[in-house]
Order: sequence, then C-alpha cells, then structure tokens
Amino acid sequence: MNIARAEICSVKSRGGEAYGLIFLDIFMEETDGLEIGGEIRRRFPETELVFVSVSREFGPEAIDLDALYYLVKPYRRGLLFKIKKRFHRIHMPQLEVYDADIRQNQKIPYRRIVYIESIHNYLYIHLATEAVVRVRGSLQEVMKNLDERFLRINRGVIVNMEAVDRMNTDSCEVGGMIFMLSRRQRADSRRKYNDYIFRHYMEE
Repeated sequence: MNIARAEICSVKSRGGEAYGLIFLDIFMEETDGLEIGGEIRRRFPETELVFVSVSREFGPEAIDLDALYYLVKPYRRGLLFKIKKRFHRIHMPQLEVYDADIRQNQKIPYRRIVYIESIHNYLYIHLATEAVVRVRGSLQEVMKNLDERFLRINRGVIVNMEAVDRMNTDSCEVGGMIFMLSRRQRADSRRKYNDYIFRHYMEE
C-alpha cells in the first residue's frame, strides 16, 4: 500500500505507481485540499482519500468526494489504525480497466462502482462520486471479472447490489436512474438481489 501525506503535488510515487491512500489537509497555504481531492478523484478514482482538518465543518464535502475518512485534529493513534484497517478491508477487490479518455489503466475498487451500462462498443462505469469511466468492452466480458455483488439486470446494465436504492417488481432504482429488469429474468433478478442483501447484512 503506497501512502502519500498532506501537501503532495502528485498522486504517483517515484516508481510511477499511483498511491493507494492519500491524506489531504483541508487548509493549505496556497491551495484548497478539497479542490485537490476533487481533481484526484476525477483522474484517479481508485485512490482513497482521507481529509484532515481542525474542524468538522467540511465533513459533507468530504462525503461528496467519497472520502475513506474525515480526520479531525488532534487525532489519536487508534484512529490511524482504524483507517488502515478500513482501507485493507474495502480496497482489495478491484476492477482493472483501460480508461479510454485518459488513456491509462485504472484499478477501480468494486465499492465505488454504482452501475455499468453498455452503449455501442463502450462500457460506461458510473462511480459513487458521479464520475464516469469509459472503456471498450462488453458486459459479458466485464462480468467475468466482477464478484457476487454485481447483477446483470438486462442486456445493457450491470448494477452493484450494494448501491441499489430500490428493487421494484419490474425495475431497479440505482444512482438516480431507473432501469427495467429483463422480462425473462425478473423473478430471478429479484431473488438474487434479496438473497444477496440478506447475506450481506447478516454477515455484518
């Protein structure tokens, strides 16, 4: 796990590898930590962010950027251990893709993916931060690299069941969108969703 601290100017290490976890101070001398965090989130959606501040005032903005944690000074050693544990727990499962817009490989944590839709020859991976990663490929191909939390609900859409807002009789609401369930597989999709959610919450 590569970790960058505070006022860094690049999200890549000397070896060219993107940092997995970055601590950003909200208040810096010449710039705004939230602004930098937004740029990092847009260009490197796989990188986790921890915002550090003397105030809780900017907690909502940190949440909007899908921050791993919002750390208020002075902080205790135990909190750093908690952040490290959370990082390892949620950051391991990743989808590796080639981003067609920035022309480089990306490793996107599963937890950030809300849904994936297929349009023509591209897949549009919609993230929790409202960013969209565009890659070439098919849903059939990408489904092989995803785990059980993902469900293909029709010919053109895969959803992260943890991000589903509501599963209806014939549709699915996720990320502010409503998608129709495949007619042939409606009952099976609802069953898989209900089974997964039950197991997910029972294991917590």
